[in-house]
Amino acid sequence: MNAMTNLPLHDRRPVSIRPISARGLIAMSGDRRATHAGAYANYLYITRQRGHDARGFLDYRHRDDLTAWGLELSANHPCWAEEPGRIWREIDAACEDGAVDAVRAWHIVLTLPDDLPEPEWVPLVRGFVRETLVRRGPAVAWAIHAQRGVAGGWMIRPHAHLLMTTRGWKHNARFGQNISAWRGAAVRSAIHADWIALLPPVMRQAATTPYRYGGYTPAHPDCSKIAHHFAGARSEVSS
Repeated sequence: MNAMTNLPLHDRRPVSIRPISARGLIAMSGDRRATHAGAYANYLYITRQRGHDARGFLDYRHRDDLTAWGLELSANHPCWAEEPGRIWREIDAACEDGAVDAVRAWHIVLTLPDDLPEPEWVPLVRGFVRETLVRRGPAVAWAIHAQRGVAGGWMIRPHAHLLMTTRGWKHNARFGQNISAWRGAAVRSAIHADWIALLPPVMRQAATTPYRYGGYTPAHPDCSKIAHHFAGARSEVSS
């Protein structure tokens, strides 16, 4: 296997957007398996918490790379939406009897700019979430993961996970329904383009094509432009 393809996803592709649906449970193994199928499992995974969903008990507290996390909602959100994990549990319940390929939410992974100081990580991610996503109406949970090695380099390169609703999450007539503005090609293109625009040139050039769901063309980075960042990267895939 090419050494570059064995790097974590956030090292290989500056922007990744994948659907969460029951079909994902079939295609994945290991402790991240449930995150491909359930929204609440994703929430627990990115925030490194424990809990349980329809598939069983989940515990991600052993992963010690969490640096910050939060939830972004529209200004007129209902108070109950701030209850930890509730949005994602309710989305799962609404989709549990649906088709196996019915998308419940997007799981988005964004590699942070190489030259960004740590105090600016949270403002950048929250600003991006609000301007590109939340203004359209979805709920978005976010978390930043990073871990330094003993020599000061990155064991886990700084990156952000976003969990974004694709279905109505407020308790109204649209609850549980697909919202085209949240799951269509336009929002996925905006996620890709708006994040790439925030990256330094060398990282921007590495992302040659956007990640697309359904007949997508995967990004094939020019590894010569990014390989020097990963001399000390772990071979274990741990996005």
